Amino acid sequence: MRPPRPLVLMLLAIPACALYCGGCATRHQVVFTDGPVITRVDDTRDIPEPEELDFLRLSHLIDNLVLRQARLGLDPNPPWPARDVNRLGRVVDSSWYTNRIVALDAEAVGRGPGGGDPGPEAYRPWTITGLKTGGMNPGFNFRDSRGAGYICKFDKPGEPIVATAAGAIASRLFWALGYNVPDDRVVEFERGDLRIEDGATVRNEMGHKRALRPDDIDALLESVPGRTPGGGYRALASRFLDGRPVGGYAYSGTREDDPNDTIPHEKRRSLRGLRVFGAWLGHVDQKIDNSLDVYVKEGDRRFLRHYLVDFDACLGGFWSARHEQRIGFHYEFDLHEFFTGLPALGLMVRPYERIGPPEHPQIGVFESRLFDPAAWRPNYVNNYFDACGRADAFWAGTVLAGITDRIIDAAVEAGRYPDPAAAGIAARVLRDRRDKTLRWALTRAAPAIGLDRIVPTGTGLRIRAGDALAAAGLASGLRFGVEVLDRDGVSLGTALRESPTPEVEIPALMEAGLDYMIVRWSAVDADGRRLPDSEGHYLRDAGGWRLIGVLRDGE
Repeated sequence: MRPPRPLVLMLLAIPACALYCGGCATRHQVVFTDGPVITRVDDTRDIPEPEELDFLRLSHLIDNLVLRQARLGLDPNPPWPARDVNRLGRVVDSSWYTNRIVALDAEAVGRGPGGGDPGPEAYRPWTITGLKTGGMNPGFNFRDSRGAGYICKFDKPGEPIVATAAGAIASRLFWALGYNVPDDRVVEFERGDLRIEDGATVRNEMGHKRALRPDDIDALLESVPGRTPGGGYRALASRFLDGRPVGGYAYSGTREDDPNDTIPHEKRRSLRGLRVFGAWLGHVDQKIDNSLDVYVKEGDRRFLRHYLVDFDACLGGFWSARHEQRIGFHYEFDLHEFFTGLPALGLMVRPYERIGPPEHPQIGVFESRLFDPAAWRPNYVNNYFDACGRADAFWAGTVLAGITDRIIDAAVEAGRYPDPAAAGIAARVLRDRRDKTLRWALTRAAPAIGLDRIVPTGTGLRIRAGDALAAAGLASGLRFGVEVLDRDGVSLGTALRESPTPEVEIPALMEAGLDYMIVRWSAVDADGRRLPDSEGHYLRDAGGWRLIGVLRDGE
């Protein structure tokens, strides 16, 4: 265990809160101290160059498919409060995450992280530097005529369009959601656009290197499924990231050779939120080697920036390799599925068996009718997925709410589906899954938002809170109640009961004499189920009342 570093202490102070005992000896009420709302942390200090970490696939599979499932099943760990958030419960900008959705329009999302770069299709010919190794897709590495490097991957045999479209679409949506991703785009080219770099090599069946020959390229292209109408080839080109890749990041703990990595990964809300975003986009293949730490240089500083990579398994893309209906419903090897099926001797009908074939041949099994975000599963057990609590999911829901229909349409357009009907289906399923995911995530706690909208009245003050479901364009049907408490957690009374909106007026008599006030929102759905509470913490100074902290679900 390493000693706390200054960054650790700063992040621990982001909520700037202390436990204060009040009411009774067994109840503890979180009380915030005054301070600024931090929106960015400096985790880009200059560090020595880290060593590249290898991804040990066999040990990962043994640990993930058996040992980790057994440990979590026997001793599930309650989620610890996230530590990469500010006093309002929002993830702060860092080398891991950027709050960018509020500043993006549909056109920017359609262009993706590459912005105005026209991509390699504008810079031919391409010089092949080597064949792609690893993974399930054939491909090659190349440089375009201006010198930009790319890895080029193709669709799976017999499944043209599916994975390449998924990779381009999902990368743009994850980028819009705030993550660092490479510039992935669908490209088309002809055999005549390709050259071989002098000195390029390939390994033969015995593992020995030899010169890369034109017939190696021809053999590769022969295996590519489908051709463009003009007789060319379709692929997904991913631009090499600036800097030196040094391996993926672990499911838990920190990277020992990165002094800036001070928060255990399973305690990052930005990573926990991938449980929600992954369910929406069907990103079942989230594992260590689909993440990447890159040693980058900015000015006189060198540090690690953390990326998500390889999105062609999203949107049914993984189905095109496996053709298994259970993808997204169970882990790749699921102990729970195995043992619950034993008593039924294989006769149990699982929900995924009712899905049927893909709705369109250019899209894998990616559907919204049976999709349940709460029950969704990736291929592999993931510590920060498992640690995703109600407050983490709620935060992810507020970010996902910024993905509009126009943004979805722009991202789908980047998939370059040859059949417009396929594009229409992909956009519809993404919208339907988004709405289902939003309804689930935003009801992990009472969905009162806008808690800082405080308006003094002649008889007290009004908090013009809104309903996050309604703000996302979804029918709510919730009934809200509001209780006011002092700093010790002692109730001062109910200011709002059984209202269709969380907006509340707190009478002067209730808040008189206080300099600290807790407003606790409750919500009950149409079935009478009470959602976990959300709290706004307010401080009164010479300028009046102001919001200084937000807690959800007993954080």
